Amino acid sequence: MNRSFAVALLAVTMRSALVVAQGVQTGTITGVVQSGDHVPVGGVTVAATSPALLGRHTTTTDINGVYVIKGLPPGTYRVAFEHPSLEPVTREDVELTVGATADASATMRLAGRTETVTVTAPVSSILATVALSQGYTKRDVDLMPVGRRPQDIAELAPGLTNVTPNVSQVTISGATAFDNVFMVNGVDINDNLFGSPNGLYIEDAIVGTTILTGGVSAEYGRFTGGVINVITKSGGNIFSGSVRENFSNPTWIRQTPREQASNITHADVLSKTSEGTVGGPLVKDRLWFFAAGRYVGADTPQTFILSDASTTRHDINKRGELKFTGSVANGHTVSADYTNNSLVQTNVFSLNSNSLDPSVLVNPSTPNTLFVSNYNGVIAGQYFATLQYSQKDNAFENAGGTDTALNASPFRTRGVTPGIAANLLYASPFFSALDPEQRNNRQFTGSVSRTLSSKKGGTHDLKAGGEYYRSQRAGGNSQSATGYVFQADYVQSGGKPIYDAAGVPIPSFVPGQSRLQNWIATAGAVININTTSLFLQDHWRVTPRLSVDLGTRFEAVRSHATGDIVTADTSSLVPRFGVSYDLQGNGKTVVQATYGHYAGKYTERQFGVNTDVGTPSLVTYVYTGPAGQGRDFAPGFALSNYSTVIGAAFPTANIVVAPGLSSPTVREFTFAVGREFNQRGYAKVTYQFRRWYHFVDDFIQLSNGIVNVNRSGVNIGNLTKVLFDNAPNDPNNGVFRQYQALVFQSSYRYGSHVSVGGHYTLQIENNGNNNGEAPNQTGNPSVFGDFPEILGPALDRYLPSGRLADFQRHKLRLYGTYSQGMGRFGTVDISPIWRVDSGQVFSYTAASVPLTPIELARNPGYPINDINPSTALPLFFGERGVGDFRGYGLLDLAATYSVPVWRAAKPWIKVELYNVLDNDKLVRWDTSVTADPNSPKDANGLPTGYIPGPNFGKAVQDTQFPQPVPGINGGRLFRMAFGFRF
Repeated sequence: MNRSFAVALLAVTMRSALVVAQGVQTGTITGVVQSGDHVPVGGVTVAATSPALLGRHTTTTDINGVYVIKGLPPGTYRVAFEHPSLEPVTREDVELTVGATADASATMRLAGRTETVTVTAPVSSILATVALSQGYTKRDVDLMPVGRRPQDIAELAPGLTNVTPNVSQVTISGATAFDNVFMVNGVDINDNLFGSPNGLYIEDAIVGTTILTGGVSAEYGRFTGGVINVITKSGGNIFSGSVRENFSNPTWIRQTPREQASNITHADVLSKTSEGTVGGPLVKDRLWFFAAGRYVGADTPQTFILSDASTTRHDINKRGELKFTGSVANGHTVSADYTNNSLVQTNVFSLNSNSLDPSVLVNPSTPNTLFVSNYNGVIAGQYFATLQYSQKDNAFENAGGTDTALNASPFRTRGVTPGIAANLLYASPFFSALDPEQRNNRQFTGSVSRTLSSKKGGTHDLKAGGEYYRSQRAGGNSQSATGYVFQADYVQSGGKPIYDAAGVPIPSFVPGQSRLQNWIATAGAVININTTSLFLQDHWRVTPRLSVDLGTRFEAVRSHATGDIVTADTSSLVPRFGVSYDLQGNGKTVVQATYGHYAGKYTERQFGVNTDVGTPSLVTYVYTGPAGQGRDFAPGFALSNYSTVIGAAFPTANIVVAPGLSSPTVREFTFAVGREFNQRGYAKVTYQFRRWYHFVDDFIQLSNGIVNVNRSGVNIGNLTKVLFDNAPNDPNNGVFRQYQALVFQSSYRYGSHVSVGGHYTLQIENNGNNNGEAPNQTGNPSVFGDFPEILGPALDRYLPSGRLADFQRHKLRLYGTYSQGMGRFGTVDISPIWRVDSGQVFSYTAASVPLTPIELARNPGYPINDINPSTALPLFFGERGVGDFRGYGLLDLAATYSVPVWRAAKPWIKVELYNVLDNDKLVRWDTSVTADPNSPKDANGLPTGYIPGPNFGKAVQDTQFPQPVPGINGGRLFRMAFGFRF
């Protein structure tokens, strides 16, 4: 049925011509024109003008009084309405955010005088669209105490948190943090694996940001979370620009209590970020240019877990953007944009911040570029068409070790020793600079739209389009320069490591517990994942009060990797529906509802598991030599003492992919009620429900078959075939995730001096039985479907349900701006933000608990390399997410002073104080526990009690205190910037 519908959709799209997806970097102004007695008026000329717009866009109202003006860049618009028999009307200050729809309706009366009736436009497009969204303009961000990166701006929105396993990610409406889309100028700038945005922007060039967290139209795809859409400046008919200097200093950050207790002081190093923009006409109303640049020399203090040692990370980041926008003819616009982002760093954690000593640090470089070309215009007087091509290139160089000697291999803890958490890193850098990586994409999109009207059928704004998207990853993902990673806990005293003369924790080699991973990577391997999408969207204005959005999106995915390997060869159909009803007929009170499906992205990690690209082969050995300690303990580094294989995975040998394997999908329902107040403000409440289906998971079962693996003349032995397939979504017998929330949004303007706004998100439910991600890991499979005969009876101990790691019951953001003009002495703007976040959750989990004799006795014949007495798994005590961390509130404040000096030239200075009240409470802590061997056993012989580690409940990282801004550890934080605009 799905394929038949896809064929029909393709036929409709091809007949529409010029179809190749989405002009989502532009917006739409629409509305209904009525007479004084509420009769629709056709034939009204409607014209939109703005400093952001090349020329003047005009249209006429149809038989139902409806008009639609498309392809408008974000900005502030003046909309004029003219009719020979009626008084002219203008709507001033129509604010259009990126990718949004603004409603500017008008009432026109019989001509009785010559002057124009001027009406203030509605204050927000939030009520004009069924999408759950929030938009912020450049002025908002310039005045508020908030980060200026897309992820920082997005975190200010409702339904979204930065409770994520990796930096620069966000979680949207209960989805995994890697499954969102960040867009700049209409194209995807995501990191291919982690879903965080590449730095392909200059902050001072960002015009606006729109965050879509629910009710998203069929124009957008490849996500189950949401969309963060950013657009940069394009120049204008008047020369304008800016210069900005941003200053920071580690000494301007108050130490955390942990740092104070350890007498850690921050280095007194002034860091500066320099930005500049300039734009203007090459030919007025015909050709504009825009250029921007950014240079950063930044120092960030970093501390090591359980250590008094610290270091300073140094970043040098150079960025530049050059854009041309031209009108080749009236109603036709073309643009070309090139952005370069070069990052060179020193003293960077090679894997993540779970690092114990400086030996894991590396000095990487990350060249990154983006090219975008775009066309939009009116064809044949009735079709609005868009075409766009982009390519993004992102490389990772010198991001790992270079020493190939075995004793230069990195170590990670196993968490078997009481008081030691699993996966702490030490001794040497992870990854290999000898196997550089690339994460690139290519994107070609297009659409064509037309408005059809009839008296009985209403007005249909039809849009059809398509997208070809290629995500590419190159490299073997070597985990170390040596090809080996040792797994051994360290020697400790009082809960802290004991270090050798080089300042490295002393490893402890324990027979039967310590392990060695041999990662066998294929350097230079390549995978391409191609997604071809078609969409059809109809915004149907049924009556002046009722509008319906009908849409569907078809996605076909196929991958190809080195070795002629195919992982993904599937298709999906995802419908999107919405309805909006104006209760009073004046746009003041609206009721809205949506229902839609979203198909998640196809990441190279999940859909490259049966390739050598980013998924190196792995053989895990157990240590059988004598007990000993230290990096000079020769038996611990003798490969002959690691001859017993306890696990192995060879992507091209024992890992297979089920036919038709697809990404997870989510089904969503929203219901909203919104109210506008005197054209000064609004309030809106939205209920949102989501449920996920078809998670990608591994199934390790005898029914898959057994394969004998022999590599490089070495017989690894028999391994069970691992089948990757979509798991059932049954909470009792599958992998599930479910989310419910209430979102409250409001904004109000008190005259011209004061504006306030805010939102509150109440998570009613954010539950499941698998987080699906972890630091430096995305799309993690669960133990569901693994060795079901052995683990199945105890699955509630290995895969319990409960609150997921990104659960956050309450999120509140209240903000405002007070502007005081002082004539020729300038203007002072004061802007506070009150941020309240309830506590996160944690589970009581012992990292590595060996299978019991009762479980091993159930083995129906799995090879010894898969199941043996050394096999250990994380064991839960109680439900998932049963523990609660503490919540907190932070007050931030910004003050900006600007003064006009000549024409548009205006110097300014801004000071920001984050965490004004210096809230330094402990909001997270060490949660390491080990299984208590003396506690009562359950029916499977597993311990029911646990022993808290020696640091349980204590701060072991500075991230466990409130962060004044994401990624910065400390208490109160001061920042300042100055510059001028012209």
